[in-house]
Amino acid sequence: MFETSSALPFEQPKPAHAELVELIGNNLRVGASVDLGGFGRLSDYVSLQSGSVHLHEATILNRRGMPTSDSVPEMVMKLHDLTLIGQRMAARPAPVLADIRVDKVRRRIMAVTAAHIVEGTVSLYPGAELMAYLEASDPPFLPLLNARLRWLADRRIKTGFEFAMLNRAHIVAVAALD
Repeated sequence: MFETSSALPFEQPKPAHAELVELIGNNLRVGASVDLGGFGRLSDYVSLQSGSVHLHEATILNRRGMPTSDSVPEMVMKLHDLTLIGQRMAARPAPVLADIRVDKVRRRIMAVTAAHIVEGTVSLYPGAELMAYLEASDPPFLPLLNARLRWLADRRIKTGFEFAMLNRAHIVAVAALD
């Protein structure tokens, strides 16, 4: 047997990076940072969490999205209580080789939850049925590009995200917009 004093390449820890997010529930709005660990994308990180997400530098936001004085260095939030996790400025995806890239078809949708109207763009594999994709239960959070969110209780309150993940369990109604 041979010994090595340094870790093999696959044993090297991946550098962690954090993403700024806004987490929205029926009567909740929080701005925070999420440490993705070795995950390259927020959607991969959220999809593999088992019930909660750990936040850093979390601040409760008022209904218009402005920070309140309620801030904590760390917070744990239950995913099932969240309607949407959004990023105002989405991280740019890593380049993909042309021979492994799968082109997708983009479709605009509108979803209604108990407290919000959400519009955004979903990316489907060619030949996939939009409504079957929207009605599926997995993954738990539906990735959306260029998402727009409005509150049902006060339609004047709205916000937008380059990238968002909508909790499928909160969707009450859904429709194609194109």
